Amino acid sequence: MNVHQVLSGAGPYDAVTTQALAFRELFRRWGWGGRDVAAEIDPRVGHRVAPLRALSSGALALGDVLLIHYSAYAPKLRGVVEMPQRKLLLSHNITPARWFWDHDPQAAVVCALGRKQLPQFAAAADLAAGVSSYNARELGSDTVIPILFDPAALGAPARAEPPGPPTILFVGRLAPHKRQDAVIRAFELYRRRHAPDARLVLVGAPINARYEAAMRALADELSPGRVTIESGLEPAALAARWRSAHAFLCLSEHEGFCIPLLEAFHFGVPVVARPVGGIPEVAGDAALLLDAADGESVVAELLALAVGDRQLRAALRERGAARVAAYAPEPTARKLRAAIEGLVASDA
Repeated sequence: MNVHQVLSGAGPYDAVTTQALAFRELFRRWGWGGRDVAAEIDPRVGHRVAPLRALSSGALALGDVLLIHYSAYAPKLRGVVEMPQRKLLLSHNITPARWFWDHDPQAAVVCALGRKQLPQFAAAADLAAGVSSYNARELGSDTVIPILFDPAALGAPARAEPPGPPTILFVGRLAPHKRQDAVIRAFELYRRRHAPDARLVLVGAPINARYEAAMRALADELSPGRVTIESGLEPAALAARWRSAHAFLCLSEHEGFCIPLLEAFHFGVPVVARPVGGIPEVAGDAALLLDAADGESVVAELLALAVGDRQLRAALRERGAARVAAYAPEPTARKLRAAIEGLVASDA
C-alpha cells in the first residue's frame, strides 16, 4: 500500500511536519510506501519532504491513499482533493483570524481563508478526522487520531526537583493567541507576591520581529531582567529548559491540542492552564485549570501552589504520567492504521 502525505507547508520546528515524519516512520515499519509533499517547504527541511508537484496524478495508483494534514490555507492543495484516490483529512486546527489582524494582517487573511476552506476540504475527503475531539467536532466528525507523542524522544526527566529560584516556563509560538502578554503579567504578580527571585522563560518562534519586540518591551517594563525569550532551540536545549522549570503556565486563548502539555507531564512539571480548545481533553485531571472568569490574581495564586506545595506537585506529577500513558504511541498508531485500512477496504 502507498500512503502519500500532503502538507500545506513543511518546516524544521513545525509540529505538523514533525507529526507527518513520525507517521512516515510508522508506514515504513508496516511495509507501506508513498511520498511526503508540501505546497511550501522551508529549505532547512531538506529532502525529507518533496515539492507538491512530485505528487502528479501520473505518479499515483488508483488504490493509493492521500493523507492531507490540514493546518493552513493552501489553495495549491485544491487539486489534491479533486484526485480520485481515497483521502483522509486530518485537521490540526487553524487559529481564528481575529488574533492576528492587529499584529500580522497577512497571517490573519491566511487564517480566515483557511478556516473558510476547511469544511470544503473535509467534505471532499472520504474520512475527516481531528487530532483531538475538539478538532473533530469542528468537522462534524467523531474520528480522532491524536498526535503521535513519543516521550522517549524528549530525553529523561530530572531525577530531583530543579534547583535555584522558581522558574516558570511557557513553550509555544510567540503569537497573540498564545497570550504571552498575559503570562508576563501573571508572572510579575506571582513574583511580587510570592517569589521576588522567580524568573520566566518563554520559548517559541515569533510571528514577526515587531511582535517579538512588543513582548520584550512588555517584559522589560513589568519584570526587568526576570524574563527570557528564546526561539529555535535544539531538542537538547529545550529538554534542559523543561528540567529547570518549576511550573508550566499556559494562558493561550486557542489550542487545537497543545503538545507542550504532554511534554510538561513527561518532565514532571506542574501545569497551570486556561481550559480552551483541546486543553481540557489533553490535560484531564493532571493540571490546575482556571475558570473562565479567573484573572491574573488567581493565576498568581495557582502558580504559588504549583511551585510551593510538595504534596500537590507529587499528585500532579503522578496524574501527568497517566496522561502521557494515555497518549502512548501504540494506541495512536492503531487508530491511524485502522482509519487508513478502513478507507482501502471501503474501496475494495
